[in-house]
Parts: sequence; structure tokens; C-alpha cells
Amino acid sequence: MDILIFAIEDGRFGPARFPLMLHKAGLTVAALCPSDNILAQSDFLGAHHALPQSRNIRVIAEAMAAAITASRPKLVIPGDEQAVILLQAFAMGRCSSLIGPEAKAIIARSLGAPCMFAASLFKSDTIALARSLGIPVPKSETVVSANEAYRAGERMGYPVFLKQSFSWAGMGVAKCDDANALRAACNAARPRGMMLRRLVRKVLGRDWYPAVTAMDVQSGIAGSTAMFSVLAWQGRLIGGISGVRLAKVGPYGPSTSVRIAHNQSMADAAGNMVAALGMTGFVSFDFMIPHDGSEPVMIECNPRPVPVHHLGSHVGVDLASAFARLLKGESVEGDPAFADREIDVVLFPHALNPALHVAGSLLDMADEDPGLVRHVAGHYSAKGTDQPTRLAA
Repeated sequence: MDILIFAIEDGRFGPARFPLMLHKAGLTVAALCPSDNILAQSDFLGAHHALPQSRNIRVIAEAMAAAITASRPKLVIPGDEQAVILLQAFAMGRCSSLIGPEAKAIIARSLGAPCMFAASLFKSDTIALARSLGIPVPKSETVVSANEAYRAGERMGYPVFLKQSFSWAGMGVAKCDDANALRAACNAARPRGMMLRRLVRKVLGRDWYPAVTAMDVQSGIAGSTAMFSVLAWQGRLIGGISGVRLAKVGPYGPSTSVRIAHNQSMADAAGNMVAALGMTGFVSFDFMIPHDGSEPVMIECNPRPVPVHHLGSHVGVDLASAFARLLKGESVEGDPAFADREIDVVLFPHALNPALHVAGSLLDMADEDPGLVRHVAGHYSAKGTDQPTRLAA
């Protein structure tokens, strides 16, 4: 196999679209994930290695070692943040009695520079790195207590956001309109009994998961949420597309529809981050585009596939083909590839829900990979509706 995709959490639709995308580029793909994960339902997997239900790190390491031995991948793609942090742990030598030198080398090649692992995953470190590179970031202070958060909120002025450094999909984010709300959010992020929980997690071999991380008090920005999703190779930006959110799930949840296009300011910022992080693989950076017309503001890094990566070919940016050439040892010369047009897209699986359609938008369907559709059919239905234009995979 060329690629092994490692996923833990269900409901992550970015990695689920990768088997088809990479298959069209001539690559073979295996997956290590739970059997009920949406990724496992893809009809374009060459092999599926079932991940046990246990979250003991040694059990996962055994499954990873077996999957790498069986599939012999050139790279491992993480499908979610938990997968990222486990791969980082293995690359740094954890479970070395199970993850042998060859498997460790494959994992290490799949990630960025080890000294920059935290900056690729933890919001506090991402913001600090971006700030050091001169990239616009929100006013932000890292705090360890409710009292520190209160003082930060007073300095910034309300409303502010409290963000847990290790979080995703809108979780771990609380908007605080005053000091009382900020204190309540801090208490929720630091519930009683955390020390005991840490001890229990260590005994169970689950201490790889950072249950308690830094918190950031961050100023709000009036603007549009956006992303710049890229293919990186050994610290070089190969290509990328911007996506501006048109609609989303909940107040801080993932996008349901986006405008795919190009934004040079975001591209420049993403390129600087990719170089600093030494990234390889599929990465996405989240931004806010201020309504006042000022430069996009970077807010976090997602070091794994997101649900827009596979859409690049529709705007002149075939990331999968470039990835295939790089894996074969071919060079990809010239400047990074960027979108040469724009489209509005309702993302899969939200495109299956008529209530989430946006006028004038294309539908990102998964008709060519029906296993994915079957997996989410109980939650989405398009029966009895007039369908807008469907976007081929």
C-alpha cells in the first residue's frame, strides 16, 4: 500500500473522502480505524485493519505495528487530532518495544519536525509560533487559572473567548460576555478531581490523551471564518485552496458549506507556517477574515485532512496527483498551485440534507463511494427534493 490512514473518531468526513481521491491519483490506500468508523466504509480501501476499542496506548501501538507490517505504507495520514497525538508519541519513541525502528521511521516521515509537534497541534503554541513569524493573530493570553483568566479578560475587554489548547470541531470553546461567564467557563474546563483522573488514565495506559492543557483567553474578531487547506512536503507548500465558511453546525462547529477559492494573504501565512513546522502531508489552517478589510488572522492549525482537501481539483488544484508524484520520488517544480476560480459547495454529508442546501451552491456528494452514504443515511435524507447540481467526487 502507498498510504495508511489512521483514524479513531467517527464523524470526521475529511479522511473518509481520501481513499477515492487517492485512488483516482493511482495510489493504494489502507486504513487503521474502528470497524464502525466512516472511513472503514469506503469502497476504495485496499485493506482495512480494525482498531480495537481499547484506548490503552500499548494496544493501539500493537495494532499500528501490525497494520504497518501488513500494508508497508510509504506514509501514514492521521485522520483526527487523537490520531495525530498518538503518531507524535510513537515518533518520539513511546512504545518503542512495539513500534520498531522501521515503523517509527515511516511515522516520523509522515509528520513535521519533532521539535514543532506542539505548535502543530496545541492552539497556544500555534498562536505563539504564528506571532513569532509576523503572522496576524488575535489578542491572546495563555492562562492556568480562573484568576489569571479574569485579569486577562479585564485587560482585553469583553466579550472574550476561552479556548482549551487541545480541542477541535468547536469543542473546548466558550464565548464569555463578562467575568462571571469567564469564571464559569474556566471551572468547566478544570473540573474537580482532575489529578485523580490523571492517575487513573496513567494506570489504564490512556495518559497519551492530554485531558488538561493550557487555556487561552482570546479576543473576538468581527469577520468571516475561513481556512487554507494545503499539501505540504518536507516543509514546502505544494498547493492549497482557501475556503470561506458560508454556513456551519452550531455556533462554533464545523462548516456545512464553503466558498472554495484563493486568498494570497492566507496562502503566504500558511506557507510560512508549513516551513517553520517542517510539515509533510495534508494540513489546514483556520483564519478569521476581518470585516474591516484588514489581513486574515490565523487562529489554529489542523494537522490532518479536512472536508475540503478533495475539492481542489474542481478549482485547478489537484493535490492528490501532486502527492502521488512526490511519493514516487518525482519533483514538483515551480510555485505552489492555487485555485484559478471559485465555487460554492455544500460539503458531504451535509449535502444529503435538503435543509442545509445553499442557493447557488454545488453539492459535494459521495455517489462514487456509496459505502460512505450508507453510513450516514440514517441522519441525512434527500428524498422528495429538487437537487441542485451535484459535484463529482
